[in-house]
Amino acid sequence: MKSVKAFAPASYSNLSVGFDILGMALTSLGDIVELTQREDSSIVITQINGADNLSLDTDKNCCGIVIQKMQETLDSSVGCNIIIHKGFKPGSGLGSSSASSVGAAVAYNELLGNPLEKEDLIDFALEGELVACGAKHADNVAPSLFGGLVMVRSYDPLDILALPVPEGLYAVTVFPDVVVKTEASRKLLPEKIGMSDLTKQVANMAAFVKALYEEDYDLFSNCLNDHVAEPYRKSLIPHFDTMKSIALDNGALNFGISGSGPTVFSLVKDETEAEDIRTRIEQLLRENDIACNSFIEKLSYSEGAYIMT
Repeated sequence: MKSVKAFAPASYSNLSVGFDILGMALTSLGDIVELTQREDSSIVITQINGADNLSLDTDKNCCGIVIQKMQETLDSSVGCNIIIHKGFKPGSGLGSSSASSVGAAVAYNELLGNPLEKEDLIDFALEGELVACGAKHADNVAPSLFGGLVMVRSYDPLDILALPVPEGLYAVTVFPDVVVKTEASRKLLPEKIGMSDLTKQVANMAAFVKALYEEDYDLFSNCLNDHVAEPYRKSLIPHFDTMKSIALDNGALNFGISGSGPTVFSLVKDETEAEDIRTRIEQLLRENDIACNSFIEKLSYSEGAYIMT
């Protein structure tokens, strides 16, 4: 029977200045969704690798939901067995459910002979995000599907804008082994934002876009300050302020929280400085008995999800 594999990358979201509207795809980290066609129309999740707490129930798992929605919309009788290979831990703030949802949509479309364009797949991937997170957030789904750095300008109608990816930078990602629930993280945020903070955030977002197009890294660094989420969410991440000081004091352009955390990230011009920052932050966490995963990759425009050959 026919089998296909799709890779869908992890992604940073918010990027400090773009709460719920900015996302950037990574290149080396992500999920693989493997589908094998069945002789009947059933959808069966047979295996999940790399995560212990995800449901095999197709009505509760984002991959199962995505493929069911595609079956219904396309009136397809093609069933499949699903194997999900998690490349990173769920609840990381790196778009775990988004990567799986996107991988499922891309893989099932391939299994059917690609009746849909890539742009058509986002609505199905968002259905997976809805079952996993309770809302159709596109700030991780869109970069995972399309790649690069994107802005979600509007949800009604959905409007995704591509922004330039800053070239020549290294991304330092650190995932402390602490639990941060998205729901709990959202509850920490105030229902209203003061006019002063709103003005600062809008100005920083505008400066961020200008810095991208002009490759102005001084402006890039100066504008990446979060006045909306970080002041409240950082309390959930142990030693956040110390990690931020380590990064900024050793050459980082920024230091911020990806999504709701606990993953934190820095963008750095120099690979040696990036390695030094990672080492220092890892040491801080180890000294405080906090395990972590970390990695460094050179930023480049990624193509987003793709079929593996």
